[in-house]
Amino acid sequence: MIGSRTRALEQRELDAYDVLDPALAARVRIVRVPLLPPRAAGMTLGRYVLVLDDDDHLGERTLLAHELVHVRQWHDLGRVGFLRAYLGDYARHLRRLRRHHDAYRAISLEVEARDEARRWSDRRRSRHETGAPPTPSVAESSRPTAASSHDGANPPDDVV
Repeated sequence: MIGSRTRALEQRELDAYDVLDPALAARVRIVRVPLLPPRAAGMTLGRYVLVLDDDDHLGERTLLAHELVHVRQWHDLGRVGFLRAYLGDYARHLRRLRRHHDAYRAISLEVEARDEARRWSDRRRSRHETGAPPTPSVAESSRPTAASSHDGANPPDDVV
């Protein structure tokens, strides 16, 4: 990708982001890009996570946790399966809800990624507050398999 900076997740991030299998996480590439769709701070394409801001490598970003759920979804469903599920869901919701933002928020893959990123953030916060050891990760537990773009600090809100 021209004009971008690409990197692998650092060890601290690999340890922190437990929303996908460690072997898959090791293959992820974070790509800093100068431009994404309006209101988007991140977008996932396969194992590539495109972000506008990549200054935080501490493993504390809910946005990255959300995007890494999408990496897992791409892996589990395959390219065609992911795109069929994502775009099909969006089209069905857009037809029913008539508003882009509402249709986007209703996409099952987005709902799953938002929920898992929120649970990841809650586990992280709880561990910091109590000093408790890490709880089993979402990647280690059973989970539903349900291109995403997202706005800043809060888990994703909109895609174009």
